[in-house]
Amino acid sequence: ALMNNPLRAWSQRHVETPLMIGPGGALHGLRVLELGCGRGVGVEILLDQMGAAEVVAFDIDPTMVALAEKRTARFGDRVHLLVGDAERIDAPDAAFDAVVDFGILHHVPDWRQALAEVARVLKPGGVFYFEDILKGFTAAPLMIRLFDHPQVSQFGGQEFWRALAGVGLRLDGRGRQLGEVGVM
Repeated sequence: ALMNNPLRAWSQRHVETPLMIGPGGALHGLRVLELGCGRGVGVEILLDQMGAAEVVAFDIDPTMVALAEKRTARFGDRVHLLVGDAERIDAPDAAFDAVVDFGILHHVPDWRQALAEVARVLKPGGVFYFEDILKGFTAAPLMIRLFDHPQVSQFGGQEFWRALAGVGLRLDGRGRQLGEVGVM
């Protein structure tokens, strides 16, 4: 309920996406992969607001993929949705101009493998746009009581930056960290 509601969708459209990717049209004409599409709000944003030519998106939950299919049907063959796992992305090497993570990596048990997969499916010169929360947020006593975030898959900021570099993803100077709460 916290992630799939109108307030979160508004935030993704008007706050998170502009901060993470840039102004509308920033992905014009690109082939984009979204990790963990949920009910499809991110797919809509990437196509409508960011101008992507095509979005391939997956989620590990078949129910979420079904919701995303209904939500994005109007886009026709510009969107391809499937059940999938970020640790084993079902795509050839160098298949995408951009990969987008709207805060799902902290849910992935082997998030380092997921980053390796992102690096694998990005074209040379492609861009990984990400936002995610850090263990400083998920490990706070109140957050542990309120949410079900397995602590084994949580990561800190420095750990995340090192893992990006370890799979060959370089920062372009835009990477930001908000204490030990989040990265973008």
